[in-house]
Amino acid sequence: MLPNFLQSNYQTYKQDTDSIAKWLAVKAKQCGYPADLLSPTVPPTSLHQPARPSQRLKGAARKKAKDVAKGDAAPLKDLQISADAPKYTIQVKDFVTLAECIARFTKPAVEVPATLARVLNRAVELRQQHNTWSRSRAEAEMSVDIEESNKSHAYFLDILERTREILKPRMPPELIDDFLSKPSSNGNGQGNSDTQINGQISNMFVGLDIQEPSQTFLDAPDVKQETGNKAVPEPTYEAEKLRSREEQYLAAHCLFQDVRNIRSFLRQLWANYRDGGLSLVAVSITTNTAIDFVRSMEQDCLQRFPEKSDYESIMHIFYSVQCLHRGHDPSSKQQSNDLFNFEVYDLAEEVMVPTYIVLEGLQRIISPDSVPIYKPGHFGARDMRNDWTKKSARDKVHDDSLVLMEAFPDLMLMTMITSKSPLAEDELIRGIRQMAPGRLIPLWLVFAAQCFLDAQHVLGRDVARGHAELQQTANAIRASISQNFDFHKSLRVENWPRQNDFQFNESLRVIEEWIRHDMVADKMKAVKAAVTLPPPEPFRLLKQYPLICGLFSFAIQKTAQEVGIAFANAWGSIMYTGHLYNAIRQEKFLSKAWKDMELLIALQSTEKFFVGDPPKDLEGYLKRFLLSVGYSATAFARNRRRNAAIASAKGPRALSELCAVGALFKGRYCQNQHTVTWTPDCIKPIIDAKIEDDSESESENAEKKSTKVKTAASGSLIRKPKSNSGSMPTTDFLEDLANALHAETLEMSVDYLRMHRFCWMLLRNVNDVCKPQLLEMFGPGYLEKENQLPFMVGYIFMAATQTSRVANLLLPRRAGVEVSSRLLARAATALEGMVESGAGGIESKFIAQRLGVGEIDYGELDNLDAHDRT
Repeated sequence: MLPNFLQSNYQTYKQDTDSIAKWLAVKAKQCGYPADLLSPTVPPTSLHQPARPSQRLKGAARKKAKDVAKGDAAPLKDLQISADAPKYTIQVKDFVTLAECIARFTKPAVEVPATLARVLNRAVELRQQHNTWSRSRAEAEMSVDIEESNKSHAYFLDILERTREILKPRMPPELIDDFLSKPSSNGNGQGNSDTQINGQISNMFVGLDIQEPSQTFLDAPDVKQETGNKAVPEPTYEAEKLRSREEQYLAAHCLFQDVRNIRSFLRQLWANYRDGGLSLVAVSITTNTAIDFVRSMEQDCLQRFPEKSDYESIMHIFYSVQCLHRGHDPSSKQQSNDLFNFEVYDLAEEVMVPTYIVLEGLQRIISPDSVPIYKPGHFGARDMRNDWTKKSARDKVHDDSLVLMEAFPDLMLMTMITSKSPLAEDELIRGIRQMAPGRLIPLWLVFAAQCFLDAQHVLGRDVARGHAELQQTANAIRASISQNFDFHKSLRVENWPRQNDFQFNESLRVIEEWIRHDMVADKMKAVKAAVTLPPPEPFRLLKQYPLICGLFSFAIQKTAQEVGIAFANAWGSIMYTGHLYNAIRQEKFLSKAWKDMELLIALQSTEKFFVGDPPKDLEGYLKRFLLSVGYSATAFARNRRRNAAIASAKGPRALSELCAVGALFKGRYCQNQHTVTWTPDCIKPIIDAKIEDDSESESENAEKKSTKVKTAASGSLIRKPKSNSGSMPTTDFLEDLANALHAETLEMSVDYLRMHRFCWMLLRNVNDVCKPQLLEMFGPGYLEKENQLPFMVGYIFMAATQTSRVANLLLPRRAGVEVSSRLLARAATALEGMVESGAGGIESKFIAQRLGVGEIDYGELDNLDAHDRT
């Protein structure tokens, strides 16, 4: 099922008709329409009704409603309702009657909300478009059943248009020209030109704000009832439910438009990746999520209309009808081996007919525990010299068929090995695993295969870039872990016992077996050797499969970063060195910024590093350091009891795992779970994700104590995400998802292991320059083992304050030793040397290299001197 915070076009239409029905019923009752004339809930019916000269009330009921509309009679009291809220089904034939009652009422006159006008127009436009297509189908197939069913659509459209016309005088004047100036279809679909339906499921919502909730106009109160103190549930209203065959085709029509819109959007995403505007990870996760949503939409449609709602049946109907409407025979072929009529390639491509035909043919040759094998060049060769858009229809189909048929054996092998992999498989691989002769091929699988092809169409010769980026990411992670093992050969800490290293070893194993090594090629080599065929090209599949490369890249990055953060927290290296850096900067002992540390503080926030704003005085440095290592704030209270607990219940402060949006996909892509569980709470990071606007005023920036670095690669997005409390179109959510994932690219690229090593080397240098004074002030016990280096920061701070003892955490300062900040000044020389050498910007340079940009923009940081930092 599609997540409830998303809304398909068909759901929008059904919600619109229910909203119109409710508004009409509620307002008509308030205007005196007798409640007992509303229909109770009825089972789904066929819509077409016998023609009637009038839909008006008759007899006493009509007289009563007329008197009320003139103000000569009091409104009729509502029905006595039971403890369970009554549910009314508003029949479509009553829409006009209810609208007339509302339009006649003058005390006071009812104003039609602008939202209702938009929703009513939206429903009319959808019916107009589909009614035109339906008429074409009836003319093409000349079926009495279809003609009868088509009349029901024309009848419904006529009702909606008459309702809109009746309410027109009550609508906001500014909306009338915008929404009601279009010619009516008069119930026969003549209001739309042929270009709107020829081969395209055109966007009937252009110019309309789908995101504006239809529910906003549904809050009009019902007529109050005399119930005393007893709470009575309010009645609910819904439009008549229809189960006619044409309603089924309307739902399929909407489904195909949803798929078309999503597909077009995903092509734009891959174009943005090609041009450097979006990361591979962001586009890959968004694409695979979109395929999953298409599957949910298809399942929703099958659940509503279980009979004859499979993709093959609906696709053939749509394709055939539109061919006939253009005057083409869908079965005609210019050449005997053509897959379909190439004269209507655009129609076939619109509903993915070529991709389906290839998949259907491949499915017929599947047999258990075997893989189809082809000689190289058996199907011909792809022409990569010309851009995809410049190729003829025949060449496009040839290339797509060739790509799918050559990739299919590798994809089948992938299904045999990825089920045991810690890395995720995408929806295409899962779909191919389910293929078997005689099975129906679902829409979502055809869409997944089409996305596989579309990515290649957009990227062209650059399609292998995804694999190159995956290898680069894997090599960087592998190198950093290996260097960390060398760095810590003889350096251990109790907080990170040797058994914890299995997490690093597992990352190395996955990288070696699944990314640096081509398991698919190895299996294919064995299969081909049995039939004396040459071995396959290494990484042949991954080089044309950027989506799976992006998912693999996300998985290894996410896992490596989480382990890296846990490791750095166990040693305390980054956070406590950050405290030392802040103190040196605040005391103006450093002329240049340590860019890498500034980046970490910005990403993690000053709250995480300093338990609030960065401290600015000597006493503050020590206090915040002690809070970070786990002291309770009550330990610094003046009236603290002597035996009060010193340790904080929260324990030491630690660096946090970032990438809140990426964390939603951890189970899916790092642990190969089946799906992502979508809830309103889990999507909050996506909806709330914001990119800092360069146009923000300086005053706004000054008020922000900590700015989270969110820019990545190009630093720009397709569209800034916006919050929405109600349902939203699928493409809008996918857009927000791509933006949010892209914004986390920089966060995901930070190597915490490398940062740990640089911080530890700095602490070693600080100890070297400060050791004589530290021995004089605190004795040799201040540093018994090297793994205690982070606590040296506390001794340096204590040396500059009146505090001479910190419980059992630090040794007391020796008697007679002068309080001085000279130790802090000496420590600054070590830090100055690191920054001047360029080592303070190594991590930033590596990140920029991985992001494919010249350097990371730190804004005004380069121009700040020591006393400017806040």
